Amino acid sequence: MESTRKLRILTAEQIWAASDIEEREVAVPQWGDGAGVVIRTLSQKQASELRKRAMRRNPLNGQQEMDNDLLEALLFVEGVVEPKFTMADYGRLQDKSMAAISTILKAVMDSSGLTEASLKEATKSTETEPDAANGVSASAGTEDDARGDGWPNER
Repeated sequence: MESTRKLRILTAEQIWAASDIEEREVAVPQWGDGAGVVIRTLSQKQASELRKRAMRRNPLNGQQEMDNDLLEALLFVEGVVEPKFTMADYGRLQDKSMAAISTILKAVMDSSGLTEASLKEATKSTETEPDAANGVSASAGTEDDARGDGWPNER
């Protein structure tokens, strides 16, 4: 009997061995002709951790909520690999072109398979899961803001 499959189905070992975390250049024309950055695809694990780190407890209602500004900052800092930015650098970039920053964030999200809809859906599922159940605090990887600039301290 002849197989009707058009794809080569991989083994689990072949999938684990596949090099699927990619780096690519992203043009940022707002910063000059030929200007750009290098971004890296986020792993599923990285994306999940960033979403968890961006969760904050709303002081008014006590509910866990996604801090979208923090999530964008984390995606930018983790997704851009050249030049390497810190959270403090991202704070400074807030005075730069929104179009330039948006171009980079969109490229990081697109290359990692993240969409606005997937982030909202992840937010809903995270809100229904108690932090202790997954062994990670909503503030994992962040520290108190000792610098006073509104951003978590560097790792």
